[in-house]
Parts: sequence; C-alpha cells; structure tokens
Amino acid sequence: MRRPRTRRLFVISDLHLGGEPPCMMSHPHRLAAFIRSIAEPGADEAVELVIAGDFVDYLALAVPGGAASPWTPRPAEAVAKLDVVMKDRSFGDVFDALAAHVAQRHRLTILLGNHDVELALPQVQEALLRRLGATPHDVLFVLDGRAYRVGGALIEHGNRYDDANQNDLAHLRAIASALSRGEEPKDELEISAGSLLVHRVVNPLKKNYPFIDLLKPEGELLVLLLSVLEPTVIRSVLPQIGRVLAAQRRARRNVDGRPPGTTTNVGAHDDDEDVELAAVFGDAYPLLRNPPTQVGMADWVPLALDWPVTDSIMELVGQGRRIPNVRLQRIRTIMRRMLANDSTFKRDWDDPKDALLGAAKRMLTGDVEIVVMGHTHLAREIHVGAGRTYINTGTWADLVRVPDDALAEGKDTELADFLKKLCKDEARTQVFTFADITLGEDGRVREARLRDYI
Repeated sequence: MRRPRTRRLFVISDLHLGGEPPCMMSHPHRLAAFIRSIAEPGADEAVELVIAGDFVDYLALAVPGGAASPWTPRPAEAVAKLDVVMKDRSFGDVFDALAAHVAQRHRLTILLGNHDVELALPQVQEALLRRLGATPHDVLFVLDGRAYRVGGALIEHGNRYDDANQNDLAHLRAIASALSRGEEPKDELEISAGSLLVHRVVNPLKKNYPFIDLLKPEGELLVLLLSVLEPTVIRSVLPQIGRVLAAQRRARRNVDGRPPGTTTNVGAHDDDEDVELAAVFGDAYPLLRNPPTQVGMADWVPLALDWPVTDSIMELVGQGRRIPNVRLQRIRTIMRRMLANDSTFKRDWDDPKDALLGAAKRMLTGDVEIVVMGHTHLAREIHVGAGRTYINTGTWADLVRVPDDALAEGKDTELADFLKKLCKDEARTQVFTFADITLGEDGRVREARLRDYI
C-alpha cells in the first residue's frame, strides 16, 4: 500500500472538558461535530488530531462525593474524576467522536497542559484508552515535557514559558514511573502557583461569579478585580497569593520565552507599576500588588479600598442598588487591560510582551517552520518572516469580551448594565479555532493557517 503523500494536522487546545455547571466549555457538541468533520481526509492525506494541552479540566473536577483539589495524586480518584466527565451526557459526545476518529485509523496525539496534569498517570491513560476503544499504539501521549515535533512543525501547550503555571515535570515523571510499576510514589508534586490560585480563589467564587474562570490572565489583574468584586474574599486569601503574583511578574519579564529556571532571579520590583491603576486604587494598590505575608496585615487592605467590606458587587446587583462610581472606575480600568476589544483579541498582534510568542520566535530556526501553542486562550497567527509562522490555537472554552461602550469614560450606566449581565452569566461568547497544517512527504510545511470552525 502506497504511503500518503501529505500529512494533515488539526491542532486544538484548551478544551477544558468537565466541571460543575457553569462549565468553562459550554458547547461540547460543537467540538464533537468538529472532530467528526475531519474524519474524511482528502486523497493521499493522512489525518492527525492533536490536542495540545488542557484537554480535561482537572482543576474543576471533584472526586464523586468529595471536593476538588489542585492535584489528584491517588490514581483511583484521578480515574474517578475522569469517568465523571466521560460519562457526562454532554461531554460524552466528545469522547464518542474521538473513539470514532481512532476507529477510522486516524492519528490522535494528546499533549499535557497545566489543567490536566493527572493525564500523566498511567491509570488515567488506561481509562481514557478504554473509553476510546483504543490501544497504546493508537494514541500518542506526549506528557514528559517534550515538544511534539512533526516534520517542520513544533507543537506544545505553552505553559512552559509561564512561571506561574509551569508543570513540576521532574517529580511528575518520577511519580508516573513508580505507578507504572505498581510502586508507591515517594515523590510529591509541587503544585504550580496558578493552579493554587484557581483552587483557592477562583473556584470558590464561581457560584456567585460564574464568569470568573473565563478571565485571562489569572494574575495581578484578576486579584485587583476580585478586590473590587468581593473585598471580604480578597482579604482572606491575599497572604496566600503573593507567590502567584511574583511568578507572573517574572513571566512578564520573560519576553524572549526563555526556558524554565531562567527567570528565577528576576526580581518583582515596582518598575512595572501601572500608573493608571495606581491612580484609581490609591493606597491599596501597593498592598494588592505585593500582598503582606501576615494574615493580620491583610486586614488593612479593605480599609485602604475605602468601601464597606460586606458590599460585594453581586449583592449590589441582586438588590438593585447602585454601584458606586469609584468601584466602576476601578473595574473599567482593570477590564481595559483584560478584556477590551482591541489588541487583546487581535489575531495578528505581535505583542512584544508575549512570552509564548517570544519563545516561538526563538525556536523558529533551522528546520522548524511553524510553532503551535495554546494556553493563553487568545488565538494568534503571526508570520515572522522567511516563511515561518507562530499560531496560537485559542480555546474551545467560553470567552468574555467587554463592549467598547462599557469601557469608555463616563459610560457608567453601560458598564453597570454589562456587570449585571456578567453576574447573570449572560456575557459569554465562543470562538472555535484550530490550526490546520499540511505537511509534504518530505515533512516540510506546505500550508499552515489558523481557522475558525463555524
């Protein structure tokens, strides 16, 4: 039988399957339809689906009858969490589509992200293979920190260049090695600062603020926003999140996308202070940016924020009360940086502060013609010259975008109306994107595009 002349790669990332409603992924049927749509290759094409990290959202999953955790070290519990997702009426359709994909002898490759670290456990992989009716020869797992190299394409999740969300791969490999032999692991996993923030701060707020885990980035801006939305919560968790903010500042300085460990000695000084944020937050700004380590000192923060600590935005909205102008101005200033309809969602934005883009530019040499990542949830297609391209596949989870009129100065009514929609979980949007790559018989990239699934 003649080998196909071309290889067609479809790369998706950040699916975030699972969790209690409202889930990050609200349209799994669209994902299932997409997977089924790529099952009919063209003549002489070999088809491969690559899931480039954050496939199943373990940070949103609880053990049946138990609670969620930032890491699930016991294989039986990790499998039980996965079973809940695979048997779910909605998410189950995605696994059915993947099973059909594999049954048609198409390739399936799964990379590790920072929300699905448990996929590195051998027992979890076995459970997934059983659900797909597949064998280890049918599905390739790339879970040890390597990039996935296919001809001129280099594919990875991208959290490697994000200090707050790097995986503890050395201990993870040791744990998986022991479990593959039926041994009790002696190593403990170091949980990333970003995962701790999601577990301790973001997840508990989802009931009142169902949009909270859709906001990117999960760092300093999120902390500032939470201080406006829920002053009592921010006071209680502030001493715990200094590690996250310091890691994020190091990541922001890693504009060249240097490998892990190279930003450890980069200090988190005040040279990246935001003048506008400092103006609207006043004395609270330095406290929120550099949280005190003592719990008692955190009690000063609500005093510096100059409003009653019992008045959450959810309470004000639910009671039909007016949101004070000072809080609206703070929210507006933060959201201009997080969710504005400008460069944030501009697919060709060559952001000089984007560590993933910096890493891609560094690696786009030699025989690497295209670098594909995910992680940020922001779709990108950036041509860097000499026929070389960086693509970020974006996300299949929901997004939140703020209308321009709500961000304009003096538009307090429009912003308040938008906040009401947010609190009622009526402000979600979806943009389903994927990388479509065609490789020639020689492995060279013939075509590579970021595409929308309509």
